[in-house]
Order: sequence, then structure tokens, then C-alpha cells
Amino acid sequence: MSAAPTQPPAVAISGSPRSRSRSKLLAELTLEALAERGYETRLIDLATLPADALLARGESPEVDEAIKVVGRARIVIAATPTYRALYSGLLKAFFDLMPQSHLHGKLCIGLQTGTAREHYLSPEYGLRPLFVSLEGIPAAGIYATDDEFVEGGPSARLREWVNELADRAVVLSGREPTRP
Repeated sequence: MSAAPTQPPAVAISGSPRSRSRSKLLAELTLEALAERGYETRLIDLATLPADALLARGESPEVDEAIKVVGRARIVIAATPTYRALYSGLLKAFFDLMPQSHLHGKLCIGLQTGTAREHYLSPEYGLRPLFVSLEGIPAAGIYATDDEFVEGGPSARLREWVNELADRAVVLSGREPTRP
């Protein structure tokens, strides 16, 4: 009996400078939803990678591998806390290391967390242009405020949003959605 074939890989990049963050939790939740739909998944936690290499002041096999992983993915998710109404500098530094057209043909999803509801368009005016600059195909994203996290975990409403986003991503990547 052979295992069911997996769909192309999905990779999430956690752009928080802290390894424990709500944006990383949101990325993990999204990867979990895609895994339930048959996707291979991988998380890249930028907070754990060598800072000098992320700032292009040195080389690192870990950073090189992370960039290669993104290049092999079909779905690329960027998750970040909102800083100055945009994304983290850490996320920007990582994307700056990617070669031109590195996201060509890849479905790109922006996930952001923040405290101010007024920044809910940040994935649109920040992450969308970032994806397009590398020839990615931006898809809908999620902006989640502190209200969407209850006792450190995602609310039922946030889980619902993530499941809807995962279904949309599967369809946009050319697959039929299957709910667990």
C-alpha cells in the first residue's frame, strides 16, 4: 500500500526577531492547515539564523539552505509582527538576499500580527509589493490583532480564517481543497 502523494511544498518564513511570537504561531497554524490538505510543509524561523549572514556581512549554510527551500516551494508564507505599520526589518533583510525572480510563479501569502486594528491593510500595502518585487503571486492574507489570541492560542475565529485561507491557497495553487 503506497502513501498518498503529497502536494508541492509550502514554506512559512517567521520574520519575528523573537522565536516565540504570535506571528510565528499564526505561521505554524497555517502550515498545519496546509499539511492537513496534503502539503509538505516547512517553517523557517529567521530568529534562529545567523544575524551576520542575514545582514549580508557573512556567509551561512543555514541561510543559504533557507533561501533554497523558499525557491523549491509552491506556496510561500511570510509571517511578521507589524513594525511601524509594515513588516519587520528581519523579514526584509531575508527577502533582500533572494535573487531576482526567486518567487516567480509561487503563491505568496502574507500573515501579520499587531495591536492596532488600523493596520489591517499592512499585508496588502507591505507584503504584496514585497512578493511582487520577486515575481511572486500574492494571495489574500491575514492581519490578526491581540483579540484573535486567547490565553496564548488562536481564537476559534482565527482558526476559521486560517482554514479558509488554506482552502483558497490550495485552489489557487491548482488543487482541489480537501478539509480534514
